[in-house]
Amino acid sequence: MLWQKRGSLPTDGHLSAVDLRSLVGLPGRLLFTDGLTGSRMTHVPCAVRKVDRTEIVVELLQAGSDPRPEAAVILEIANRTALTQCFTTVRSHGSGAELSLRTPARPHIMQRRRFPRIDVFVGVTIYTPDRPIAPLAAQMTNLSVDGAACVLVEPLAQGLGVRLNLTSMGLQPPEVDAVVVRCTATPSQLWVVGLQFRGVKPGQEQQLTQFISQFVEQ
Repeated sequence: MLWQKRGSLPTDGHLSAVDLRSLVGLPGRLLFTDGLTGSRMTHVPCAVRKVDRTEIVVELLQAGSDPRPEAAVILEIANRTALTQCFTTVRSHGSGAELSLRTPARPHIMQRRRFPRIDVFVGVTIYTPDRPIAPLAAQMTNLSVDGAACVLVEPLAQGLGVRLNLTSMGLQPPEVDAVVVRCTATPSQLWVVGLQFRGVKPGQEQQLTQFISQFVEQ
């Protein structure tokens, strides 16, 4: 049961395989919201208990709000070298704190970054070459000094140059150039787009660092 993964940069054409069964027993976290209109992203620590071709069973390690059946979720498992993300949906609630997720056809694997990455849920706008005046609305779901992930209602091509407006975060000047390094479909017919910032000004980098430092666990 192998899945293919592409390198973290668009110029890297190397392909290698990952077996999701190797995640069994590892700790991770489950991320979910009520959709694009949700006010925040919930993340719950979990552990992977079982993986096969149809389901991933995770045990939630924190009591509280659980995703409903058929809800779109992101399962994140990190090790020293990579972060594996499974964009999928909830099949059912099992006994106790167990949750059954559908095994995705293509989990996404990113190389671990040297900058801290935080979960956010902030509305931003993205200008593309074919939309230089009327930008796309997006929800930013995580952020680091060198890039971000955003949820959109339509895909963006890998390698595409875009411009983000981060006025909602208070960044000055508010616009940052970026390139699309990944674009992953979700079961809820949305797209998660990974962006790598380009040409961030020193003042902007300082502001991003200060913004992120407020959320990084000490």
